[in-house]
Amino acid sequence: MASGGVKSFPLDMRHGFTMMIAPMNWRPVTEGCLVSGAAIVTVWLWREGIILRPEEASWLIPLTWIVAAVIATWPLFQHSRDLFTIPQWFGGSPWLTLRQLVWISLIVLVPFSVIYLLYQGWWRAAAIVPVIPEQWGRMVFYQLVYVGFPEELFFRGYLQQRFDDAFGRPYRLLGASWGPGLLMANLLFAAGHLLVTGDVSRLSVFFPGLLFGWLLARTGALIAPMLFHGLCNSVLFTLQAWVGR
Repeated sequence: MASGGVKSFPLDMRHGFTMMIAPMNWRPVTEGCLVSGAAIVTVWLWREGIILRPEEASWLIPLTWIVAAVIATWPLFQHSRDLFTIPQWFGGSPWLTLRQLVWISLIVLVPFSVIYLLYQGWWRAAAIVPVIPEQWGRMVFYQLVYVGFPEELFFRGYLQQRFDDAFGRPYRLLGASWGPGLLMANLLFAAGHLLVTGDVSRLSVFFPGLLFGWLLARTGALIAPMLFHGLCNSVLFTLQAWVGR
């Protein structure tokens, strides 16, 4: 017993308690929230046509995500990681990156396609006509270059990794080391879609976003979630074009 009748903690317990209440490194979190908030507001301005007409500002939307990621990781916050390096883009093993990309595409997109077509054709009795949609190549290019590349560069490349700097990656799932940063970046990813479009259903992007974040954590390669993001969108829009023709 310590003086005053207060029971003292063993040294190892006191040390563990001190570690639990140690101040978190909130600087990366604050930076990430501020930068993402500014980027989301800017994209909303482009989409609403407040500064320019929406058709004139459409190319500024992907550019906003790219510029936000570049500025946040280079001129303003030089202590943040450099996104434009070969390891950042292709990971430690390009073969692992390609293999994981192929496997997750097969595991996720094939069952999703079957379930989607069964739901539309059997449950909703819609006509299913599997044809190549008009301007299909242009649509795929748009989803890869104008959607997958800039959004993943910002939300996974910059934001998720910046949050990882604050919280670490103490957990493992299917070979990927991950932490709260994956969930936090993905919450902002979903919230951004809601705030920009005003459509509550856009919160559903949270779920594929988990896969994009996991893929980055698994491969360490930005190219993997970028390609998978564009591929997921392309498959969905292709399936939608097959229904009700």
